[in-house]
Amino acid sequence: MAGRSRVALLGFLVASSPAALAITQDGPPAAALVIAQDGTPSAEGVFDLEGVGFEPLAVTSGVGVPSPADLVLVRLTLEPGAVLPADPNDPSLAMVFVEAGELTLAPDGAVTVTRAGALGPARATAEAGGPFVAPEETAAAGATLTLREGDVAFVPANSNAEIRNEGEKPVVLLVFLVAPPNGDEAVPAEGTPEGTPVVGTPTS
Repeated sequence: MAGRSRVALLGFLVASSPAALAITQDGPPAAALVIAQDGTPSAEGVFDLEGVGFEPLAVTSGVGVPSPADLVLVRLTLEPGAVLPADPNDPSLAMVFVEAGELTLAPDGAVTVTRAGALGPARATAEAGGPFVAPEETAAAGATLTLREGDVAFVPANSNAEIRNEGEKPVVLLVFLVAPPNGDEAVPAEGTPEGTPVVGTPTS
């Protein structure tokens, strides 16, 4: 397994047949999730199963990944003042879910962010039979981001991202990593789609 542990939870529940959940991309950047169900355009088969909760947290589409790859899921805790140093040679890519606390992320490459609760309206549209369009923001290289509970960041390979806890409480992160096996170099991730809002504060 290569590279330093960055962070994320990639979570999707794909419910029973005959329902299928397909990711597509149409026109300008955002990912679109389309529910298809044996002649029935309703999403009830996915969202309304008794006793089953479905909460999409983030969607990032069109990403190049190594094949084969190592998949790693880890919970990472940063005490107040702790810093996870940047590593420009880290070939892994990651999705970072903030479980608790407030995180400072300082990447040298573009990072996409889905804010907590941002997918609610998109989910409502999907439940009504429409497309699921994931709202994403993009932090330009050199920006400093603040991520809070429920926020998700996609960190591409070799992005040289430093993770800091500048608060007074521990930060708990769920990290889903995709890394090339045996220390191989990463397949470059796709660039940020044009038109995605840019967020964050550039550093000097």
